[in-house]
Amino acid sequence: MNHIQKFIAFSLISSLFFGFFPLLSVPDCISAEIEEESETAITLRLAIVPEKNTFEQLRRYKYITDYLSQKMEMDVTVEIMANYGEISEAFQEGRADAGFFGSFSYVLTRAKTGIEPIARPVWLDGNSTYRGYIFVRKNSGIETVKDMQDKSLVLVDKATTAGYIFQLYYFGYYGITSLESYFSKISFARSHDAAVWSVYTGEADIGGAKNHIFNKFKEEYPDFKDQMVIIAESPEVPSNGLAVRKDLNPAIKLRLKTLLLTLHQDEIGQKVLENFGASKFIETTDNDYKVLYNMVKDLGINLERYSSK
Repeated sequence: MNHIQKFIAFSLISSLFFGFFPLLSVPDCISAEIEEESETAITLRLAIVPEKNTFEQLRRYKYITDYLSQKMEMDVTVEIMANYGEISEAFQEGRADAGFFGSFSYVLTRAKTGIEPIARPVWLDGNSTYRGYIFVRKNSGIETVKDMQDKSLVLVDKATTAGYIFQLYYFGYYGITSLESYFSKISFARSHDAAVWSVYTGEADIGGAKNHIFNKFKEEYPDFKDQMVIIAESPEVPSNGLAVRKDLNPAIKLRLKTLLLTLHQDEIGQKVLENFGASKFIETTDNDYKVLYNMVKDLGINLERYSSK
């Protein structure tokens, strides 16, 4: 990059910062960081966990990324990870700048790379949290953990709270230390909707997944409520929130956070939120994940060494 190109890139990113805080001057240390990152900051690489089917995910997040691209005058790209664990690998390998994380994939990636949480959505029902469910078909004859022995279990991914960690914790409470020994078969659906579908269609006897996805099936399939029953549910944990790599440029991080937290105050932003399925974004900190950290501690999981494969 020649001197003119560097100057243009630097001016572009600086304008983002000064445009937001016109009366403040940028400290020399931040100015230097902006200049150093000018070659890579034009594209903001956003990673997303595979909560639902890929096409539905891309459709919903496109509204967010298009809005951010326009407001930040940057190319905000989005990539849906093949599985929940891959988002952690993407940050460890420097392939992502920001990401929408499930709660456990967040604490896992934070332990390995030091990512910083920024915001999370408040859904249309007013919730900014979710729960993990354990569910069966009503005609399965399964009512207790004892009834589940030698039955098939479908989960989502070893890097999810609602689709693995909660179930591991729940069955551990009943003295089941090896899921492989207790159940006849364990499979991983890789997305929450696929796990729910497996039990609904009879491919598996017992399932674990996120409550929002489970409840969505009630709206889409008239007989779902009559066919399915919830056996257990987890404590609430933060809904899929946005976190950024710890060394992301401070000006870009601040601009990104501000845009999300004020999205509901902008007319275009309100339309974006409507298409995304949320009412607004709220600030999120690492302390919001305390319940999950306690669960991980009780399970004896070493986050820095944990492998979701």
